Amino acid sequence: MSKITRRKFLNITAMSLALPFYSNSLFANTQNKITWEGVALGNQANMTLFHKDITFAKNTLNICISEIVRLEKIFSLFNETSFISELNKTSYLKNPPKELVEILNFANTISENTNGAFDISVQPLWITHANFFRNKNNKDINKLKEEIQKVKQLVSYKNISISNNEISFKQKGVKITLNGIAQGYLTDKITNILKEKGFTNILINLGEFNSIGGYDENRDWNIATPYLDNIEYLKLNNSAIASSGGYGTKFDENHHHLFDTKTGTSANYLNSVTVKAPNATLADALSTAVFVMPEIERKKLESIYPNIEIYTS
Repeated sequence: MSKITRRKFLNITAMSLALPFYSNSLFANTQNKITWEGVALGNQANMTLFHKDITFAKNTLNICISEIVRLEKIFSLFNETSFISELNKTSYLKNPPKELVEILNFANTISENTNGAFDISVQPLWITHANFFRNKNNKDINKLKEEIQKVKQLVSYKNISISNNEISFKQKGVKITLNGIAQGYLTDKITNILKEKGFTNILINLGEFNSIGGYDENRDWNIATPYLDNIEYLKLNNSAIASSGGYGTKFDENHHHLFDTKTGTSANYLNSVTVKAPNATLADALSTAVFVMPEIERKKLESIYPNIEIYTS
């Protein structure tokens, strides 16, 4: 059984049907194993591929690593020269990478379908909270509320203009973050590479989980997570899951990185949300959206996305 460690270690465990999957002997057989450790989107990451052809596994792993590095140069706020960092600095990006256009359009659709609960333009709120709590002498929450009011008008996905030729912000000071969707997107991209290379039984975890096939022909992948109430695990087979909660980045006991755009401060309706969906991009975005929206708004998602499962605690 695999277990989620949210926003900590990212890994891919994969096996091919060409190689029978008996975990004890397979994992012990280092001749069929190739592993990588590094950093992806600011988090420690590792990937392990199993295949009877070690050269093939190594070449596939190198392709996955190259794709992670390439996409990180587009999406990462940790990289000051990334495309998203450049966009946040200048409010304008000419001839943007197609992946950035794709993820922004996807994010925009999620924003529309969640009545703005999911909104990638919350970065000014994050900066405001981080600056306030960085000063240990700041104890007056009313002062924080005043600072929030100064930037709230910047927070709206409708302030972002998206086309294949350019991306721009309609107001000065608008900034975006893809932290609520990029890890899911990255997970799906690597999943597609492994599928194209012929891997048929794969569990991918790059901050979110995706799967190709099951553990083997006889059962699904069983994913345990501490964020489920009264459920031992979720089954994955050509499906994905993502979890969101205020535990990810906490400023203090009541303030964290997931913001209710209506109030401008941290949402505390739930402790955690786990979403199972056909792909990790959707699961990632919806887990963020559900966490920050009131219960009455959550019920609307069931008709819009009938193929998802939502678990809250």
